Amino acid sequence: MLKVKAEIYFLTEQEGGMKNDVRNGFMPSFDVNGDLIMCRIISNEETITRGKKHIVEMEFPYGEVYSQYIVKGYEANFHVGSVVLGHGKILDVIQVTLDETTT
Repeated sequence: MLKVKAEIYFLTEQEGGMKNDVRNGFMPSFDVNGDLIMCRIISNEETITRGKKHIVEMEFPYGEVYSQYIVKGYEANFHVGSVVLGHGKILDVIQVTLDETTT
C-alpha cells in the first residue's frame, strides 16, 4: 500500500467533468506512467467540490509497485474509464508498505 498527500482538482461539468461533486472515498483510476491504477481519495470533508483545489490523502492498494513514479511533485490525471475527470499532484509520500501477496 502506498499513501500520499496530494493536491487534487476535479473538473466542473462545463470543463468536461462529472455532473456531481465527488464524495470522500471516491475510487477513480490514476494515470501512472501510462498505466491506470486504482486509488482511493480520503478527505476531511464528506464532499469534494468540483472546480476547487483540495488537499487530501490518497491510497494506492498496490502502489508500492509504482513507487518509483509516485513521488513528490508527480502530476497525473484521474480517470473513470477513458474519461479524464481531473488531476492531482503528489505533495508528499506518507507511507510505503509492501503487500506480501505481491512477493
